[in-house]
This record gives sequence, structure tokens and C-alpha cells, in this order.
Amino acid sequence: MEGTSTFHLPSTDHVRYTNGVLSLDGLALDDVVAEVGSPAYVYSLDVMAAAMERARVAFAPLGGEVSYSVKANSNLAVLARMVRMGAGFDVVSGGELSRVLAVGGDPARTTFAGVGKTDEELALAVRHDVLVNIESSDECEALNRVAAALGRTVRCGIRINPGVTVDTLAPMQTGSAKAKFGVPATEARALVDAWLAGRYPRLTPVGVHMHVGSQVPEPSGVVRGCEVLLDVLEYAQQRGLEEFRRFDIGGGFPIDYGGPAVPTVEDFAAALTPLLGGRSELDVYLEPGRSIAGPAGVLVAKVLYRKHRPGQRMLVLDTGMHHLIRPALYRTDVHRILPVVHGPSAGPTVVVGPVCESTDTFSEHAELPDLVPGDLVAFMDAGAYGMVMASHYNTNRNPPEVVVENGVARVSRPREEWSSLYASEVWSQGVS
Repeated sequence: MEGTSTFHLPSTDHVRYTNGVLSLDGLALDDVVAEVGSPAYVYSLDVMAAAMERARVAFAPLGGEVSYSVKANSNLAVLARMVRMGAGFDVVSGGELSRVLAVGGDPARTTFAGVGKTDEELALAVRHDVLVNIESSDECEALNRVAAALGRTVRCGIRINPGVTVDTLAPMQTGSAKAKFGVPATEARALVDAWLAGRYPRLTPVGVHMHVGSQVPEPSGVVRGCEVLLDVLEYAQQRGLEEFRRFDIGGGFPIDYGGPAVPTVEDFAAALTPLLGGRSELDVYLEPGRSIAGPAGVLVAKVLYRKHRPGQRMLVLDTGMHHLIRPALYRTDVHRILPVVHGPSAGPTVVVGPVCESTDTFSEHAELPDLVPGDLVAFMDAGAYGMVMASHYNTNRNPPEVVVENGVARVSRPREEWSSLYASEVWSQGVS
């Protein structure tokens, strides 16, 4: 590796320095960005496919079926690659479901979760025979009503809140007793009783679902959640719901973001084996997203200006919290920032974006060379929860998305034009 530095270099095979330039899948990122401009998201579809296959192999001994969590990265090229792999999909909105259908995803292997589904979204799911994971008794009523109006029946599962707190950031905890997601086990049993009593004739219950959080730091939290799911599933089967077999453990598998090592998908499968291994009455499913897409992507940005404040160097980039909100959202340095052209570190650097908010700060102490306007940097592990969370704040355009497949880069989503941001708005009544 050329030069000496104190910043953390990538430890992956697909992102590395080649002849002093950071490359992804062998393509120099400065060349990729020269074609589309900066900032730009760049994803390796081959790396995503390999991560999906790794999850499949890890959970194969448990009979696990792997669905891709669309909310992590919903780019159509990404979804199309998942379709070619035969993956199922987990969606949380009508828009995500529409994207899956647009690329030929199998609706029968797609599940729809989310605490606030509208009638329009429920109807879309019913019409396409998508499994709906219900998250409240009110939603049972709404889904039954919508299905009846369409003259259809619909498969559904119960998203259970297992009351499990995992040691991740508080905003990423989705399975604790105070979380808005799912229903407690007691309410889940009550819903089973309601089905058996014929209260929801348009719903066909098939199983249970959970998601205890994102960036889950150790497998024991998932195991504890699965124990709660097993109790409900066994309760349903013992009372006659013999087809109540689906056992969906969700996702939340972590990536390291260049920090301390985190448990692997194999670690999670091994931890679940004593509980789920050999259980022929279960059909096990999982829904990874971040672990599939996160390490496969980078966000490349350009230095616009240098600024100085007492004792610190500051770089202003052409990307900000409107393109990558996670550092501002979680108030922590969650992405390594690397120079595209390798050079020795000049010491801690404050890295900020152009948005008119003080929280538009990526790092207070990034280790970077002495960069100048026009130089490029790359945010690592930006393939998940990056572009999908982008906004048009300050009427800014979203960046392009470039996908790399078999060593060839192509633009999957072009950079927006400023005029497209307001083209649908009505600003005149046509009165002169």
C-alpha cells in the first residue's frame, strides 16, 4: 500500500487502493466519477450478490429462506439483481412494493411489514397476493375489510414485539417493549383466538414475524426474540392452525463500518441452531438488508472549499446530510472517509456538507491528507441507508447512482435536474 497514513484503510477485497487510487471492483473511483460528476453513489452488484449467497449458505442447515430488505437500498438495478438470484423481498411501503413488482419480483415471495399501512397500500398487497405482516388488531380489521371489498383473501403473519432490548443505538431498537412495532405476545395469542373464532374470514394466518433492531451487536437478542415467537407459534398450532408455520426472524445483522469486529451471519445462524435446528414444523425466513448492501457501496464527493477554525482544519464537500443523513441522524462518525487518491494523513479534519444546518457535519476528526478543492473523498459502507434516505432539503438535487457489475460501470439513476424538483408544482393560476 502506497505511502504511510494513520487513517483506516479498507480491509475488503472489492474496495482497495490500486496504484494509489481507491477503486471498487477494480474500477478507479476518480474515473467513475469523471463520467458522472460528484457526488455519486457507486455500488457493486456482485458484492451484494455474494453477501446474499453467504446468508443463504449460513442458514441453509435451518432451512432458512432469504428475502432482501428493500428499505436498505431500493435501486431498481439492485432489486433486479436480487430477482435474478431468486430472492424474496421484504417491503415496508406501497412504493417499495411497486418497485419490486416493476422489476419482476415474485409477489408470492414478498412480505409487507410496517406499522402504518394505508388502505391503498393494503389493496395493492391484496391484489398481488403479497403476504402482509400485521402490526395491530386495528390493522387486522382494516386488512379484512379491504380484502372483502376486493372479493379476495390474503395471507398474513403477526409481527410480534418480543420485548427484547438489544445493545444497539436507541433509535435502532425495534423489538423493545416500548417500540412502536408489532404486538406483544399476549395480543398475538388473542389474534390467534379471533381467527379461530372466525372474526377475520378474509385473512389466512400463516405465521409470526419479528425484527429486534438494526446493527444487532450479538446473537443472543435474536435468540431471545425467537423464543417468544416460538411460544406464539406453538400456541397457534396446538389450537388447530396447522398451516401456521412461517417463522420470520427479520434482519438486523450488523456490519463493522471499519470499527471493531461484529458477529457474522454465520454466528447468528450458529446461535439459533440449538433453538431452531431440526424443527420440521417451522419454515424459517430471514430479511437482511444492511449486511447485503452496506459494504457494497461508496459515496464519492468532492472538496469544494477549505476553512479553518482554531486548531482545526475544515473541508466543505459537495455532499451533505441531504444525501447521507446517518451521521447527523445518529450524531456519530459511522462512515470512514477516505481520500480517493492515497496520501499521508495531515491530522484530524472536520468534514462538513453544504446544507444550512449545523448538524450537517460528517466528522469532527477524520484522518485525511491535506486535501485541496477538487480532490475527492469516499464514504465507505454507504450502500445501505444512504440514497434511500436522501432528501431535497434546500432544493438540492439527488446524486446519480452507478452500479458496477462484472467489472463494468453503468448509471442506474442519473443526476436530477433542478427543474425536475419543482416540475409538478402549480405556481400560477394562469391570470396575467
